[in-house]
Amino acid sequence: MLKFIQKYKQYEKLVYNFLFLFIIQIVEMFVPLIIFRILIDVVGVEKFGLLNYIIAFVVYFQILIDYGFNNSATRQISLNIHSNAKVNVIINRVISAKIYLLVFSFIIFSLIVFFIPSFKENWIIYFLYFGVIIGYTFSPSWYYQGIQNMKSYMLTNIIVKISSLIIIYFLIKNENDFWLAPLILSISQILIALITFSLLLLNNSYQFRLLSPIKIFRELNEGKYFFLSELQATLFTNTNVIILGFFSSLTNVAYFTSADKLTRSIRNIQIPLSNALYPHLSIEVNKNPKKGLKQINKITLFGLCILISSSIIIGYFGEKIIILIFSNDMTGATTVFQILLLIPIFSFIDSMYGKQILLNLKKDKIFFNIFLFSSLFCLILSCILSYKYSIIGTAIAVVIGQGVLAILMFFYAQKIVYGKS
Repeated sequence: MLKFIQKYKQYEKLVYNFLFLFIIQIVEMFVPLIIFRILIDVVGVEKFGLLNYIIAFVVYFQILIDYGFNNSATRQISLNIHSNAKVNVIINRVISAKIYLLVFSFIIFSLIVFFIPSFKENWIIYFLYFGVIIGYTFSPSWYYQGIQNMKSYMLTNIIVKISSLIIIYFLIKNENDFWLAPLILSISQILIALITFSLLLLNNSYQFRLLSPIKIFRELNEGKYFFLSELQATLFTNTNVIILGFFSSLTNVAYFTSADKLTRSIRNIQIPLSNALYPHLSIEVNKNPKKGLKQINKITLFGLCILISSSIIIGYFGEKIIILIFSNDMTGATTVFQILLLIPIFSFIDSMYGKQILLNLKKDKIFFNIFLFSSLFCLILSCILSYKYSIIGTAIAVVIGQGVLAILMFFYAQKIVYGKS
């Protein structure tokens, strides 16, 4: 009993940190879906499509601002948690780097918005939503993850996002109020940053000092692989929305983003399973790769039976689910949703063989190259199919791209373990 208590105490902080992150993920999953439903009912499908197109565009700058710091800076903070001086240096480097990236992002963002006619037409909405990037710049989530204390960040996140949901519900009454949506979303993200950054200042002997660009180069170099991985992952999601926006209507953008959001929410349910298995399989795979692979093959087969059965059932009731979550106006997203239901299946295969095998065996370069090839393939295919078949073409391109990624992860995992590489 004493050993059990000691073991629990050892992992208590880790368990609580995981629970806080899980709760944040649930909030970030459901709050946008509720906001989507409100906006569709009030401002209409076309305006909703415009907002989703802007969100897809702004995400590229969000990735640039984050620059992998949620991984690289978190790791550095956790390794130096007992040295306030070192933590202070890390925070200064990260914040300074983010400020320089914010300035660079604003310049590029402005040039694109004012020089592309379709963007310039709605330039006010674009700039109202740019506030989200300002919020992400000063949001120190990486710090709280590094010290394994997400409680204050979680509470702030939940309170502000639910408050923004309530404000959107009461303030946006008709199509003319549409501009309030990006403004409220921007203010909420900036507010989260202000509160959590203020708490960082109050609870620590941190003193901010803007470093020179030369000094923050090391921080950018440290996070470059995390940044590239995030950028590649975005090619599977956001880029397809941008491409569809060029070749089709904002209504189709609304249909696609709604179906995609719902599908990826279903996919995210498997994340806790993957994360729970990771430590155990890490030991097994490194101790005996063949034995570890056999375990993963069995788990994957069992998981696929559940996912395929679930996808068939969900797909059968696809139209009713779309109407229930969004509205009657979104039935045009049904076919796209049914096609995209293949993504959770392929994503599960990718996770089991990419994360559990390739990354555990430190085959990062192969993992990176597979992701790069699949992303570029998906991008090219999306351009061709979106141009020819509009929204259905985009959905097919995304599924094929995810399928290629899963097949390559599976193939190379088998090849490496059985010593044929």
